[in-house]
Formats: sequence, C-alpha cells, structure tokens
Amino acid sequence: MIGFCALLLTCLGVTPGPGWSNPILVTDSANTQRRIQFIHRDSQGRFHLVWEGMNDEARIGYKMFLLNGTTIYPETMISSDNHSTMMSKIVMGDSLMAFWRDYDPIYYAIRSLEDGSEITPATYLFTTLTTRKYIRTSPDSLGRLHVLFNRGADVYYAVWTPAPGSGFITEYEWKIEGASAGGVLLVDGNRVHVVVQDPYYHTYEYLQYDLEGNTIIPLLDFTDDELNCNRFPELNIDSSGNLMVVESVSGASQEGRFVLWKIHRTTGEILVDEKTIVTVELPEMCTSDSFILRHLPGTEEFYLCWTDGYFEHKVFNLLMDEDGNVLVDWHVAYDYSDEDPEDVKAIDGVVDEDGNLYIVYSQVEMEPVLGGYPTFGWFNHDSVGVQQQEAVVIEQTPSLTISSNPVSGSVTVYTGTNTSQTLRVFDLYGREVSSIAVTDGTAVWNGDDFSGKRLPAGIYAIVGDPGISQRFSLLN
Repeated sequence: MIGFCALLLTCLGVTPGPGWSNPILVTDSANTQRRIQFIHRDSQGRFHLVWEGMNDEARIGYKMFLLNGTTIYPETMISSDNHSTMMSKIVMGDSLMAFWRDYDPIYYAIRSLEDGSEITPATYLFTTLTTRKYIRTSPDSLGRLHVLFNRGADVYYAVWTPAPGSGFITEYEWKIEGASAGGVLLVDGNRVHVVVQDPYYHTYEYLQYDLEGNTIIPLLDFTDDELNCNRFPELNIDSSGNLMVVESVSGASQEGRFVLWKIHRTTGEILVDEKTIVTVELPEMCTSDSFILRHLPGTEEFYLCWTDGYFEHKVFNLLMDEDGNVLVDWHVAYDYSDEDPEDVKAIDGVVDEDGNLYIVYSQVEMEPVLGGYPTFGWFNHDSVGVQQQEAVVIEQTPSLTISSNPVSGSVTVYTGTNTSQTLRVFDLYGREVSSIAVTDGTAVWNGDDFSGKRLPAGIYAIVGDPGISQRFSLLN
C-alpha cells in the first residue's frame, strides 16, 4: 500500500528546476527534533532511508520505498525506545548499518538491503564521552570498517571487523596525535585517506594509512590558517585516484564559498589548492554546510548539491569536473520561496549508473501538521545535455486545483488539461476511499466514499494519474 505522505507528489508552493522531479514526502511521521537523514539506492533501484527524529521524537527510523514513493518496507523504529541522536550510516555488502548515541552510549543496528528486515537490533557498542559524536566509517575490500570517532576532543582511528551476534572486533585502534574533534575518512583500494582538524586553528590536515594501519603519509596541513572550516568536508576520488576535498568555507574578507583541494594519492602533494567552485550570490543563492559531492560513474564529472544556508528556502546543484571547473553552473533544484514558513536542510544523495541524482532533505510542511519531513526528489541526467545546448525542454506537468479548502460541501476539481481521467482520493492512512471522474478538465465531488456515504472529517489527498496531487481538509 502506498503511504499517505508518499502520495503528496506535489508539495504546495515548491517549484522544481529543469530536469528535477516533483518532491515526495517519504515518511508519515515528522522529524522536527532532528533533521538528519541518509539515503541508499540498492542494486534493484529501491531506496533505503534512515532518519533522525522519527515521530517527532529522538528516535531513529528506517524505511524502503520505490522511485514513485511506493512503500516496500514500512517505516519502523530501529533504535531503542530512548533518546537516540547523532546518527551516521554505512553500507557494506548487503547490509545497511546505522550508528547513533543513546544518550552517552553508542548503539548500532543493521538492516538487510535485500528485504529491509532486521539483521541486528539496536545493540550497545561502547560508551565514550565525545565532543563530536558521529561515528565516521568507510569499508575496505576485506570486509572491515575503518572508523573515526572521538573521545573528548581527541580523534581516534580504528578498524572493526563485523562479528554477527557480538558487534565488532577491534583489530587496532589509536589516537591521531595533532588532531582535534571532527574528521572524515575514505578507503580507496589499499589507501585510507583521513582528513582531520588542527587543534589550534581548526583547519584541515591530511594523513594516509594502508589497510593494516601503517602510516604512509604523515600528518600535513593543507589549508589556510584563516579559513573557517566545518569539521566534516566531503571526500571523493578523481579518475587518477587522487583525493578530492570539498568544503563550505568562509574567511575574514570573503563571503561563504565552496572550495576544492586535491591531494596526490601517493605523495600528499597539493595538486589543487583551495580552488573556488562557487561563491555566495545573495539574495539569489547562498552556500551552507549541508551539501553533497557525488561522482557520475564512468565519467570525470561530479554533482555538487546543497541547501540554502541563509534563507533556508532552496536546494541548489551544479555539475563540475574533477579539477573544480564548473561544467553546468549552479541553478535552483527546488524553490520553496512561496511557502512561509519554510526550513530546508540536511541533504544526502546518491547517483545511479546512468548519472541520475537522487536526493533526500528535510523541509517543513504546514499540513497535516507543522513539522519537518524527509523529502525525496531526483534529477534526470539526460537534461544536462539539453541545458548545455541551451535548448532546455521542460515537460509540462498538468496542474490540480480545487475550488475550496477546507471542503464543507461539494468541491470542483480542475486538472488544467482537457483530457478525461479518474482521480483517486486517499485518507490519512493511505487508503483509497473514493474516486472522481473528470471530463474536459473539470469534475465535481460531494465528499462521498465509494458507497455514497459522506466521509468523516479529516485530511485527504486527491491524486491524479500523472502523479499530481492536492491535499485538503474535509469538514462535517
């Protein structure tokens, strides 16, 4: 059964950019307390979502759904029924692992990518007081996890081997001397790239290990001491195996901007030094520390996608090459400027084999209740070539409007086209409760169900065949 919120394929007041789908609210519950969410696309094209703040509480939720929002595995709480925050995740093999803090202790759970079922329930991992509470992980080819975590302000590096039924076996672990709270890592082949912060300036330093923990490149500082960095940059690998580091930074004399560093894979030489990719252009565009860098498979191209950190009304993206040269300049992916209030943040995303980009972010919805919801959308890579030829073709999507909201008697529905179709009506629980026959783009509905009885008061959604929808309140 398709969930109610997944049916709301057209969020009120949002304008998608060229090539972007209409956004879909993909959970029935709000995540207002915590807005972090992560998404993974499996080999069958299904999407696995984990998010903080499930049911507007400090809980961790999981759900699996299809591109059109159809629920495959219903949303379920995977944390203990306790204060659970500061979530991170990793995918390894056929499993999705989520880590979080249950107050002070660190817990984890594992879900199957095959069917969404529980492999390991919420399980105590270890207790440590930390300044930055996230577990940062990256898998290697030997089935192990390379991990960064904090004890106080100290950064620790470790390698864990999953042990079904008993958590993880720690193969080795030590403090990274000369590093402060924060840091990220990325395993590429037999190299472990680590980026941490300097304890005094809080700028970035780089070091490299091999898979057995031997230091290959000692700690080196590669950023300007006057930069304001955000602890968790985005890492990726170029076609030659060099490390790309992208961060949203600001300085004493500059507005916020996205910059790129590139570090040679074997020597640590700085190949690209603080190259600016995009700068703030208020009031049209603003950078933020909520952004992703995703590689298009089989190419030297990367998506940079981010939320608006100033007005919190927009999502932006651009296409760049591995040296930070912009191929398709920034444009608005989703614009919520017509909604008030609005609050767009906490983005994550994944790219498929054809170069299509799928993102999830949190945004406020006024109905059925004020709160933030994980919101899903995707970008059709085929539209990039059209844009580069300056001949953008935007498919016209039929509209769906109603004559009154709330509805106390009958309501007239307008589809914006002259075609005949049948609209469906769903209740708050995703059940189809009525249908509306449309002729020449117009129909009248009196609020009755399939049997001719008046539906009870509540929130409903009218959904069109092409995937358009409209929410409304039905009164007694």
